[in-house]
Amino acid sequence: MEKRKFNVMDVLGEQLAGVADTMMEIPVDDIRDNPRNFYPTPDPQTLRALADSIRANGLLEPPTVVPAGDGTYRLISGHSRLAAIRSMWEDGTEEDWARFSKILCRVLPPMSEGQEQAAVIEANRQRVKSNALLADEAERLTEAYIKRREAGEQLPGRIRDYVAEALQVKATKIANLSAIKNGLKVPGLVERWKRDEIPEAAALQIARMDIDEQYRLLDWIIDKRRSCTINEVRKFSTCYTVTRRKCEHTGRMCENAERMYDHDYRYGEWHGSNCCLSCLDRDTCPAACKYVEKKPVEQPEKPPLNPAAKDPRLDYKVMVPTFCQRVKELRIQTGMTRKEFAQSIDEFPGTYSACENNSMCGSEKIAKLALCFGVSTDYLYGLTDELTPPTLPEGQLMIAGWMPGSTTPAEPGEFAAYVDLGGGKLLKRFFDWDGQHWMMPGGIEAQAPVVWWMRLPPVPAAGKGADT
Repeated sequence: MEKRKFNVMDVLGEQLAGVADTMMEIPVDDIRDNPRNFYPTPDPQTLRALADSIRANGLLEPPTVVPAGDGTYRLISGHSRLAAIRSMWEDGTEEDWARFSKILCRVLPPMSEGQEQAAVIEANRQRVKSNALLADEAERLTEAYIKRREAGEQLPGRIRDYVAEALQVKATKIANLSAIKNGLKVPGLVERWKRDEIPEAAALQIARMDIDEQYRLLDWIIDKRRSCTINEVRKFSTCYTVTRRKCEHTGRMCENAERMYDHDYRYGEWHGSNCCLSCLDRDTCPAACKYVEKKPVEQPEKPPLNPAAKDPRLDYKVMVPTFCQRVKELRIQTGMTRKEFAQSIDEFPGTYSACENNSMCGSEKIAKLALCFGVSTDYLYGLTDELTPPTLPEGQLMIAGWMPGSTTPAEPGEFAAYVDLGGGKLLKRFFDWDGQHWMMPGGIEAQAPVVWWMRLPPVPAAGKGADT
């Protein structure tokens, strides 16, 4: 897209449509600054640099003027260029005077006040502008459009929209800038706004304050060397509004407001109680003011430390090797390999092997191993050297499946059992327990030791699962 070039005729209205401007040499003494120009003059250093450029390269861009009616002309654009030429007369040579006593200018037809103001603003369109300068532009351009409408020019709709379009910003921004320009009352804040030291959001919030609050904000900024960011302004506004009542001890405004804010202000909302003296948390709050007489808060008595908590056997570095060693020893007693035992307890071989190789498994697997080996978890953890508690209820059969041969059944009955034949061989057979001995079918006492056993369920009655 081709960049739009400056054309002052775009903002002059239909009155000057089709009227061509002319080029002519005009004595510098006959050119006047335009009183409708509100743009700042360059600083001396910038002005000297501009003068040097004009002296070396000539006046590349002619100024734009309009007749003033008395043989003189008013500038529309070129105020900085004309100021640089005038500075050359003071510091330059006769050659500079002779060379630039007359300059080539673009002369436009006479304009109305509103058209002339619009032309001045349009001529500075490419200038880098602060929000304060943009606010001045919006104000002047609004007045120009009002005068054009009063003169009978058809301008349907809101003037604010015309101004926003001319300045290439949103209408809401024009409204905000107008509110700031009209709302800032304190000179010190106005100067900071013009120097672009106050962001638009912060300036808008300041403009909504009354003049007393603005003066207090300026003092707060100066005394505490604060910046005028939106967060700092919100902080001041909250402290000033919430804690403006006088302290009953000093008769002045709360001296602890900022400290209360830093302690209680979270996520954009005030959570304080306005005064530390009325706060329910004053006895424990670290931000309470110095006038609060804090009452000691009774601390609940801590129960004495259980000496068992410091038992050296609970050290993880001690428990892991003990656990792994005991799991390995118990598995060897079964006569099974790691793979065979893992399959017998429905675990992956790799998962079980880790239990024998310096890795303690999760608590649910430790409980499973304890039940399958017929020992207590305390034994696996190394907290006791007894394999099992004094009594091991058969109710564990529902989880473990197999009971160790070292624990005898509580009642006679039929059982499935593993018999150790030696040499790592196990024989699974049905046995009877008569209360004292393991009996094979035919009433013969088992000669080989039973190392694992499981009680068989009772034979179901007819019609309840039994074969018919």
